[in-house]
Amino acid sequence: MIAVLLSFIYITLFTTVIGVGVLGLVKDTKFTTEKLDFQPIHYMMVGIIAITVYVEFFSLFARIGAVAHIILLMIAVIIGYFRRNRLNSLYKEYRSIIFSWEGFFYVCFIILIAFFTSRGEFHTDTNIYHAAAIRLYEEYGIIKGVGNLQLHYAYNSSYLAFASFFSLNWLFGRSLHTTTGWLEIIMCLYAFHGLKDFKHHNCHITDMMKVGILFYTLVNLIRSMSPATDYATMYFVFFIITAWCENYEWKRAGITMYSLLSVTAVFVATLKFSACLIVLIAIYPAFFLVKNKKWKDIASYLICGFAILLPFLIRNFFISGWLLYPFAGIDIFNVEWKIPKAHLLLDAAQIKTWGRCLYDVAKENIPVSDWLPIWWEHQERYEQMFLFAVVLGAIMQIIILLDGIFRRRRFRPELAVLFLAIWGNLVVWFFMAPFIRYGLAFLFAVIMIAAGDYLSEKRKGLYRIVTGSLFFCMFVSVSPYWDRYITDAGVFVKHNISQPYYILQKDYDIGNMESCEINGNTIYFSAGGEVNSYHTYPSTLYKGMLDEATLIGDSIKDGFKPK
Repeated sequence: MIAVLLSFIYITLFTTVIGVGVLGLVKDTKFTTEKLDFQPIHYMMVGIIAITVYVEFFSLFARIGAVAHIILLMIAVIIGYFRRNRLNSLYKEYRSIIFSWEGFFYVCFIILIAFFTSRGEFHTDTNIYHAAAIRLYEEYGIIKGVGNLQLHYAYNSSYLAFASFFSLNWLFGRSLHTTTGWLEIIMCLYAFHGLKDFKHHNCHITDMMKVGILFYTLVNLIRSMSPATDYATMYFVFFIITAWCENYEWKRAGITMYSLLSVTAVFVATLKFSACLIVLIAIYPAFFLVKNKKWKDIASYLICGFAILLPFLIRNFFISGWLLYPFAGIDIFNVEWKIPKAHLLLDAAQIKTWGRCLYDVAKENIPVSDWLPIWWEHQERYEQMFLFAVVLGAIMQIIILLDGIFRRRRFRPELAVLFLAIWGNLVVWFFMAPFIRYGLAFLFAVIMIAAGDYLSEKRKGLYRIVTGSLFFCMFVSVSPYWDRYITDAGVFVKHNISQPYYILQKDYDIGNMESCEINGNTIYFSAGGEVNSYHTYPSTLYKGMLDEATLIGDSIKDGFKPK
């Protein structure tokens, strides 16, 4: 736990300084006359993006070890010096909170998350490929065609780049995996701090989205130490939607904040490409920027988005030979390390059929009417109740929309575009791979925005009775969901409080690995079980894939190609 807490402090300082430096450029360029009111959460999220993009670019040339870390640390020190006034003002602004009962509550919460981050369970996919992919960053940076060794490597989530930077294996001789727990902390403190003035707010959409952040953290609590790509993606989606609603309610930075959040949405696409339609929010700021002929602004935001996307696409090319894996619609490369199209299509079919709980790729194209009942029956009862709450939330949103049209209330284009992005992602999620965890932030958003709209409404009468009934039913339907995870957390504490992880964090699971040689190089594979061990590299969970791949040259650094 002590090592975890120190890691939390280090990541906070590092991301904040980098974020202050990057957002300072936004003010210095003076391409906006709006007053920019950035909060610590904005600096830290921008810091995450900047560090991740740096690691992705650096990994193209070298491994992510001491050199990569020290270079960026020196840059952070330089930024800290030149931005010391802003950093000092941030400290003065929040110093009173730190030394107060509110701050005491935050400290207790941080210790709680550190407890869960120091021990617990790993996400299934972390044992399958997250941990092993982080080790590849640490040891090689990038290996051409490594997706031929295991297709999961070709998913190339940028979150694993960020996690590899703060694993500090080169320093401690073992990998820290604290980034998910840290994300939970900064997002929850953002939520807690905003909710303390709930009763003074006239509009509660942002408040309820912050409640959704707390619910989502509860869902992940016992897996806080797992660097799972789903968690990072959903937290960034929560941040974008919440900050968007916050800007709508408080008008803190006008069109500039909407534009910056649109750039952040591009980053979400690199975390998990299935969430890429969140970029639809860019329609709103783009309309106003074009209308007002802000060509310099448009160019600046496009360059930022391109800088975020470029290393992700380059890594895709080197890892898999495809621009977007596992998407066969863009087939423009013909390199020797390219993953065979048949393997790509099979992998895409597995994702789709597993998400529908069919577990048979031969059923990939069966009608919705055939797979929907099967999918529904495979959901736990508390998950079915949660999905029912989503339906109720959608109905409430429609009623609120129709009431607004009938009463000729002011059209809310900011929220209309946000709803388009949320529902666009939900449609893709439902038809492509409807695992609940893949779309949980969007599902929560439907419920929470509807609840926030209801709590913001002051009108009485029949309308209030109908929406109030829906609100009550939503609350009842969601209750089994959070009750399940509160129970899980309590049981977890009972069973793990005596575990010896109060100084150092629990290490990655050790898999049952065997090895073989290819051109004199040792390659590891799992001899059974669902653990592709972090502790052996390069490795694959599937011996069958290893049998179908070979090295391009005499060294692992030369990369892998299909036989």
